[in-house]
Amino acid sequence: PRAAPRRPLSLYASPWTSPVWMKTNGAMTGRGTLKGSPGDKYHRAWAKYFIRFLDEYAKHNLTFWAVTAGSDPTAGEIVFYPFQCLGFSPEHQRDFIAQDLGPALANSSHRHVQLIILDDQRVMLPYWAQVVLKDPVAASYISGIGI
Repeated sequence: PRAAPRRPLSLYASPWTSPVWMKTNGAMTGRGTLKGSPGDKYHRAWAKYFIRFLDEYAKHNLTFWAVTAGSDPTAGEIVFYPFQCLGFSPEHQRDFIAQDLGPALANSSHRHVQLIILDDQRVMLPYWAQVVLKDPVAASYISGIGI
């Protein structure tokens, strides 16, 4: 048998939730957002988790094309949601990107990694994108919209 030809592989990562110590509900599942507000220690720490994740994979020669700001951000607004989730409103995601995640990526060795917003249901469009992308600072860090 012949080996398959090598082809480039584009990886992306989409976190479901932060560690529970950062969350308002103290749990992986159910309704909960990051404690505090963008620019504070919880939001900065969560942004650092993204960088550390990328750092650890890079140690094994695995690089990522993109990361999302979080998978299914509206799920974390649902009481008793049964899976891991971290709630964000479009305003919260916008400010987290502008103040924490965007600068963390831009000032890291992973500045080439694309940042994707939303990563949720189509019904959230165009509203979510309008709220987030109207902010010029947040928009400057964003490369696309995930649905």
